[in-house]
Amino acid sequence: MRTRHRRLKFFGLVMLTGFSAFAWAADRTPDVIGKVVSSSNATVEGSTLLSNGTILSGDAVSVGEGGAVLLNFSPGGRAVLASATQVRFSSAKGNIEAQLLGGTLAVERESKDAVVVKTSTHRFQPQGEGRAEFLVALYPDQRTIVEAQHGKLAITDSRSGESYTLNEGLRAEIPGSAMGFPGQQEQASNEIGKVTAAAGATRKGKPLAVGETVVNNDVISTGAAGRAVVQLSPANQITLNENTSARFTRVVERVWLQVQSGNIVAENKGESYALIVTPKFHIEPNSAAASKIYVGVMTDNSTYIESVTGDVRIEEIQSEQAYLLPAGQNTLVPPNTSGVPGLQPLQAAAPAPTTTLTPTTTATTTPAPATPSTNPQTPSVAAAHSHTGLIILGAAAAGGVAAAAAGLAGKGGSSGSQPVSPSTP
Repeated sequence: MRTRHRRLKFFGLVMLTGFSAFAWAADRTPDVIGKVVSSSNATVEGSTLLSNGTILSGDAVSVGEGGAVLLNFSPGGRAVLASATQVRFSSAKGNIEAQLLGGTLAVERESKDAVVVKTSTHRFQPQGEGRAEFLVALYPDQRTIVEAQHGKLAITDSRSGESYTLNEGLRAEIPGSAMGFPGQQEQASNEIGKVTAAAGATRKGKPLAVGETVVNNDVISTGAAGRAVVQLSPANQITLNENTSARFTRVVERVWLQVQSGNIVAENKGESYALIVTPKFHIEPNSAAASKIYVGVMTDNSTYIESVTGDVRIEEIQSEQAYLLPAGQNTLVPPNTSGVPGLQPLQAAAPAPTTTLTPTTTATTTPAPATPSTNPQTPSVAAAHSHTGLIILGAAAAGGVAAAAAGLAGKGGSSGSQPVSPSTP
C-alpha cells in the first residue's frame, strides 16, 4: 500500500514537470529513516501507516487520538510517537532529525546513533556516544517539557545559538512565547491561509477555488497556464505561477512553503513571513521590512532566487552556511554546486559558552507525574537560573521506550489535545 502511494506521487510529479523531472527524481533516492515496529491510528503523508512499513527522509507522521507508533531507526535506536503527535523526519549530515510539530516524542539509542529532535526554537541531542534516553513534549501553547531519562542532553536555542546541558534524571520546562501574526491565535491550529486567486490550480486532484482554506500539509499544483494566490495573513501572501507544485505546512507558529517544482513569489510585510524551502536552501527575508522574493526550482534541479524588494537570507541546508542576497539582485545555483555563486558566506556568530545545569540547582526532587501538568508550578528558585530559558521541574519520570510502547498500546484516546508523557506506562 505504501509503495503504491509513493509511485502515484512520483508519476504526478512527472506529469507536472515533464521528462526532465524524471531524471531529477531518479537522482534523488530518499534516505531510509527507519522501520515501523507497530502502528495504530497513524498516517504518513496522508496514507495509513502500517506496521512493518518504512519511514523515508521527508516523511511527516501524524498520530491520532489514542494512537501510537514505535519506530526502529537502527539496530540500537528506537522512538515512540505518542497520541496526538506530529513529527517530520529527515536525514542531514548523517543525523536523523525529527522535527516535532506537536505532541510527545520519546527517543532511545544505544551508542553512536546521531538523533536530533527539533522544535521551531530549540534542538535536543544526547551528549557523548553512550546509551541515551530522552523525551520531548510540545504543547499547543508552545511550552516544551523535556526529560533526560538516561545520559546528558544538550539543549540549543536555535535563535541565539546558546547551549545548555540537562543532566541525567532531570526534567525541565522551556516556556512558550507569544509569536505569529495578529489574529493567528484565533485560527484553527492547522489553518495556513485563504485562496484569493485560482486558475488551473488543484489540491488533492480537485480544482482549487477562491475562498477555500489552505490547511497544514496541503499540496497545491498549477498547470501550464495556472496560477494560485494564498493569503497567509493581511500582510503576507504566496503566488504559485504556472507548472508549480508546493506544500504548505505549519511548524508550530511558522508557515513553511516547500517548493517541489516550478516557481513562486513571496510578498511580505512584517515578521510573520513564510520560510521558503527548496531541496537545497532555506530562503527568507533578512528583516521584517517589506520584501518580494522570487524562487524557482528548475527542471534540471538548479535554483533561481531573486530579491525583487528587500534583502534575502539564503541558508544552504547541507552546510548550514548562510548568504545574503541584496535587494534587486538574483542568482542561479546550478545543481551539484556548493554555496551560492557570487555571494560570500555570512560570518557565523561565535558560539555561546555552555551553561551546565546540575542537580544542585534544582528546586525539588519530587518525582514528576506521568503526564506533564497543564499548568506546571514554577519552582520558587527558578528565577536564580531563568536566564538559561530552562525551568527545572524535578526528577524525570522512570521508564523506557519499550515500556512506553507497551503502555501506549492500551491507553485509548484519553489524552485530548495535550501531549502525553510516554515515560511511564
